Amino acid sequence: MAKSTAPEPGTPEYQQWLIEHSRPLIDRLFEHPIPEDVAQAEDGLIAGPESWEQLMPEKTVPEDVAIDKAHQRSKLKLVKK
Repeated sequence: MAKSTAPEPGTPEYQQWLIEHSRPLIDRLFEHPIPEDVAQAEDGLIAGPESWEQLMPEKTVPEDVAIDKAHQRSKLKLVKK
């Protein structure tokens, strides 16, 4: 494909030029097969907790505090006497 400058945006020539130049990228993106387990997923489903109760702050606060304490301790230096 010869390198050419893009026509003026908003013109029909620009639309055609854009399609022609984006086609190789689109073909590369969609040439890989979709894994079977992903292909079988229903529309609108995403990975995450099984219920909303698992997202409630009351459940995560103790975990967050423990993580923060561990992070603070990791910055401390052990000094032997």
